[in-house]
Amino acid sequence: MKHHVVMLLPFSLLFVAAPGSAQAPAAAPPKSRPAPRTAEGKPELSGFWQGPLLRTMFQSVGGPPLTPEGEKAYQYNLTQSVNPEGLCLFAGVPRASISGVPFEIVQISNRVAFLYELMSTWRSIPVDGRSHPKRIDPSYFGNGIGSWEGDTLVIDSIAFKDRLSWIDDDAHPHSDAMHVVERWRRPDWDHLEHEVWVEDPKFYTKPWTFKRVFTHMPAGQEIMEYACDENNLDRENGRLGFGPHEPSKYPGVQ
Repeated sequence: MKHHVVMLLPFSLLFVAAPGSAQAPAAAPPKSRPAPRTAEGKPELSGFWQGPLLRTMFQSVGGPPLTPEGEKAYQYNLTQSVNPEGLCLFAGVPRASISGVPFEIVQISNRVAFLYELMSTWRSIPVDGRSHPKRIDPSYFGNGIGSWEGDTLVIDSIAFKDRLSWIDDDAHPHSDAMHVVERWRRPDWDHLEHEVWVEDPKFYTKPWTFKRVFTHMPAGQEIMEYACDENNLDRENGRLGFGPHEPSKYPGVQ
């Protein structure tokens, strides 16, 4: 009987290229599609958008530049005011702009609507050349009017509620004198750039800005119904307290 000798090579050697063989070039990263445009030639902002929670918005000025009156209002929020979101009150702007909760934009020729998953709230911005009315009832989102500067949608908002409304998750206050200007730009299909300028001469010594980029949600993903009080652990367990929400109090909740 003849015996066949079988040589077993180390696994790694099976994949060693022969000397002088060419290496396959690395694949180029996929290019994002250009932003769609409306029949009027404007960037189409419509779509479902998401981004991470932005914890602070004061980096451009090195921290919140509070006036003495603003500091007093801040200490009140820390020690005597319940987080308005814990009461299922609307975030408004700019707070809704730093939330990590998705939202939808619906755009037509003379109006742009923002549909927020957060509290299932919405705002509808006219883009028809109008000015702010002379008499305005204060609201959480303020009175916003839109205009186009080239490919950038600019939203100017005034007349905000100054009670039961925080400017961010960390209890920073705002007054009824707050003025917010947002600039929305879609550079390509997948991204939505958002730059915000805020001034509030009663509570802050100078204006500040912050920026972020939202990402288009994958096909098939949309915003969901947000019934705030349905699973409100704060209200159900009697744990509503003054100052910012403290996730560490609730195991498993971020």
